[in-house]
Amino acid sequence: MKPTGSRRLGRVLAVQALYPARINLEFSSDNLEKIIDLSNENYDEEALTFAKILLNLAKEHLEEADTLIKTVLENWEWDRLCAMDKAILGIAVLELLYLPDVPPRVVIDEAIEIAKEYSTEKSGIFVNGILDSVARDKKLL
Repeated sequence: MKPTGSRRLGRVLAVQALYPARINLEFSSDNLEKIIDLSNENYDEEALTFAKILLNLAKEHLEEADTLIKTVLENWEWDRLCAMDKAILGIAVLELLYLPDVPPRVVIDEAIEIAKEYSTEKSGIFVNGILDSVARDKKLL
């Protein structure tokens, strides 16, 4: 199913581009271009621009986002999280921290929907709990 809305599509593209790094492959800015080339889709410029913004944040601040996620994990080990959940959480936390124009509840809701669509059956609930904890920890909610 194709995501609706330019920002949702930008988030999905950013998550897909970050995913290889989450399965211990190298993080590369070229991943987004590869996804675009392979999909044969004509993505709108707003979606691509938003994906690039998110990936630039990942390039500069992903380690910080991961550290924050790890501090709120309860009864889970980072290494046990599936790669897709790590990608979704990383992009969402970066958006929470560095894009204050987007309301935190919108960021969280979007991440939940992406998790339901692209990850495991229980990922939506898991992503919701982690992002809610991060947002409360940073006093965003």
